[in-house]
This record gives sequence, C-alpha cells and structure tokens, in this order.
Amino acid sequence: MKKVFFVIFAMLTVAMMVLTACAPAAVPTPEKVVETVVVEKEVEKTVVVEKPTEAGELNIWGFYDLTNTEDSRPVMLKQAIDSFQATTGIKVNYEQVAWDQMAKKVALAAQSGGDMPDLIMIAYEYVQGLVNAGALMDIKSQIESTFFYNDLNEFEKMLNEEKGKRYAVGTFVGGGNWYYDVEMLPNGLPAQANDWMAECERLKKEGKFLATFFAGRHSAAVQQGLAPLVWSAGGQIFDEEGKPVFANEATVEAINWWRTLLQNKCVPEVAFTGDWSATEAPFVDRSAAAVRGGTWSYIYITGLKERFESGKVKIGVPPGMKGNQGYVFMNTETWAVTSGAKNVDNAIAFINFFYNPAVLAPWAKANYGIPATASALQNPIFESQFYADSRDNLTKHGHKSDVSPYYNETMDALAAVTQELVLNPSLDVMEKLKQAQDEILTKYW
Repeated sequence: MKKVFFVIFAMLTVAMMVLTACAPAAVPTPEKVVETVVVEKEVEKTVVVEKPTEAGELNIWGFYDLTNTEDSRPVMLKQAIDSFQATTGIKVNYEQVAWDQMAKKVALAAQSGGDMPDLIMIAYEYVQGLVNAGALMDIKSQIESTFFYNDLNEFEKMLNEEKGKRYAVGTFVGGGNWYYDVEMLPNGLPAQANDWMAECERLKKEGKFLATFFAGRHSAAVQQGLAPLVWSAGGQIFDEEGKPVFANEATVEAINWWRTLLQNKCVPEVAFTGDWSATEAPFVDRSAAAVRGGTWSYIYITGLKERFESGKVKIGVPPGMKGNQGYVFMNTETWAVTSGAKNVDNAIAFINFFYNPAVLAPWAKANYGIPATASALQNPIFESQFYADSRDNLTKHGHKSDVSPYYNETMDALAAVTQELVLNPSLDVMEKLKQAQDEILTKYW
C-alpha cells in the first residue's frame, strides 16, 4: 500500500510566541479539516491538515488513565489524541499499562508472537531490554526526516541514538533532584558524603533527620538512590554488555554509607521499609531537612511546589563518595514503535504531531520535565526558577542509567539484597552482593 502521511500547517501561539511546523504530504483529493485545540491556558493551536480518505488506525499503549481529569498529564494526552484523530482521520485505540509493567508486557507479546501495539510509551532504561527481546523497530531513518529532528537536544540524542540506530524518541528530560529546607540547612545540603555526619549530629539534637529518600524493594530505589552513589565511588551496576557487575567495592562503600546513616539516625528507617509516600512524609512534615526525589516530585510530594516557589526549599547538590562528584540519574520518557506494528506510518505520524512545540512544551511542563527540543524550551512557561535550577543540576550532575536486557530483574534483585544488608548490619556486604549477582548471571546468562 502507498504510504499515507498528513500535512500539518500549524500556527502555534505559545503565550507571545508564534511557531510554524510542517510534516510530510498526504494522498490527493483530501477533505480539509480545521481543528482548534486549547492545551492548558498557555497554548492555543490551530491545525489545518489534509485528511486522507483511508486513514486507518493506530494502537497505543501508554502509562495514563485517559478518564482521569484530576491529573493534567492524562488530560493533555487525551487532548493530543483527540486532536490527532480529528485532524488526520486516523482512529486511535489506546490501552493503559502501568509504567513499571510496560516493558514486561511488550517483551512477552514480542516473544510469544502475540498482538502488539504500534506505539508505546517507555522510559529510556527499558529500551535496550526490549531491543534485545526483538520488540522494537529501528526508526532512525523515519525520525531523521521529521521537522523536529535537528531541534532535539544533545542529551536526548545521547540516550536514544547509538551505533547509527534509534529505537525511541524522548519527549522530555527528567531526573533526580535533592530538595532541602533552607531554614533547617542554611548552608545547603553537604556536597560530600563524609560531611553529612556533622549536619546529622546538629539536627539530631533538634529531633530532626538530615534526609529521607525511597530505598525500598523496587528497581527505582537502585536507579535513583544506590546507583548514583556507586557511580560516584567509581563503580557500575552493569557492564557494556548489560551483565551485572554490582558486586564491587563501590557498591560496598555506598551500602555501608547507607548503613551508617540509618544507625546514626540521620535518616528514618521508613526510608528502607516504606513506600514512596511514606518515605517522603518526614520531609513533608519537616521532621527531615532534605528529600531525594526528582523533577517529578513537584507532582507527587505534598507542598513541595509551594515551599520551593516561596524560597523555603531549594535544589541541593547530590552527595559525592570518596571526595568525588555526586550524581543524579537522568532519563527520558519516550515514544517507541514496536517490531510488531501494523500501522508504522501512522505511528510516525503521531510522533510528528506530538513534537509540534505547542504540544510538546505543555506536555513537558505537565511532567515537570525539560522538553526534548530547543523550540519547545523557548516557551515562557519554562522561565521559572524551578526549571532553571533543575537544568543546572541535571547539566552538572546528571548521569545516564546503566542499561541491561534484564534491567528490571537485576535491579529488583539488587534492591532486595540492599534492603536486607542495610537493615541487618551483621551481614557481609560483598558476600551477599556476589551471591545475588551470581544468581542473576546463572539464571539469565
């Protein structure tokens, strides 16, 4: 069948900015459609397109419940899908899949020969595993021909392009942020792990914890918490082939530091035993002076946005090990076309539509991330102190995640053994790490 694309002549009014974007041409003798969409209060977009007579369908798996009107992200995604359908005539079939279950579901579908969607939302760290499972399509040639390709920032390209191939395209850049209470830590969060103890002893006299963070039994606890410490100490979680190499001296040092923080009551035990909200609660009620979260914490941590904007909370530096620089992980949330896609052209068309600055900018803002293109970043909605400080932090301290074909399995196993080691200081750290690493290697390699 002849490839069917659409033309978007978009007048994008973003506050006082007017941007124009174009996409590939459609089949002849189409019906003209004019669609006006308001995306948040800042953005109004008028789209004139050539509507193909046989547009077909597009099957998408995404993270969000499109019936949820309380969260701006599903509201905006639904607006984008509705606008895309109206302007192209392509029928979108959408299915919600939890963010930490997406990779497993897509990989199982690919390996079992089951029905696969055309387009998925996926975080960067899961892409390589899906590539190894044969679940994703190389879309480098299609993406290079889009109007937005040369506008993508270098971090997005660093993550999603390797050895001349590209299996995903990032929508926004996010990552770890350490937030601290200015009144409780007037000199800021200490930049070195060794310096935490002095502040810890001072705050203990006031009945306060120095910090709190999520370090429970979940892959994200390693990705966001342990891994940056291991990187700072000179170690890795995976080697270049994706095999686990976490049984190293750097990981031992990081876990022993966590043990010391817990034993000296610098952090609450709930950091290692609680869920996300329970570990953030001590910062919310101001019994902890700092919290490790991320750019997304503006959405999830109660009162953080208000405290930051009033100057009561700032973004601090991450702790460094052995006198080295501290790190936070950096990431992108991406769109990827599956290897089983039946509507590849329509999937690329949706990506093209999504990367219009008037769609991409408010999408990044709704996620409190930094948009993946320079044009979207020019939107005045990114002029706040939060975005300036987040960009500065991620530029200075950002570190891409180690990746593996068995990412979730390895990180879950490491999170479990780390929790056990921190809560039981009588256990030998290297011995337990080697045992866990050998089990992963034996099972998957």
